[in-house]
Amino acid sequence: MATQSGGLGDIFDLTFEKFVTPSVVKIIYILILVFAALGWLAIVFSGIANGFGAFLGALIFGTIFVLVSVLLYRIMLEMVMIIFRIGDNTERMADALENQG
Repeated sequence: MATQSGGLGDIFDLTFEKFVTPSVVKIIYILILVFAALGWLAIVFSGIANGFGAFLGALIFGTIFVLVSVLLYRIMLEMVMIIFRIGDNTERMADALENQG
């Protein structure tokens, strides 16, 4: 029966009784947002360096690219969390059935 504890000691849990991923997902998403913002700034500044038309293109397409990228990463991370929630719910259902019979 796996639990979600969090903490540095869980990384070295060789029995895999505690999941590390749910506590790390928030940190990963924050890092994705930070790198997306930095990437957007780099795209916009490179557009500025190449003229007004390039700036407008970089501003529009850079924004669309970054928003779609963040959305896709968010969906991917949510799918990972769904797998953990399915496992938790399955464990609870099994425990409930054990207690009934």
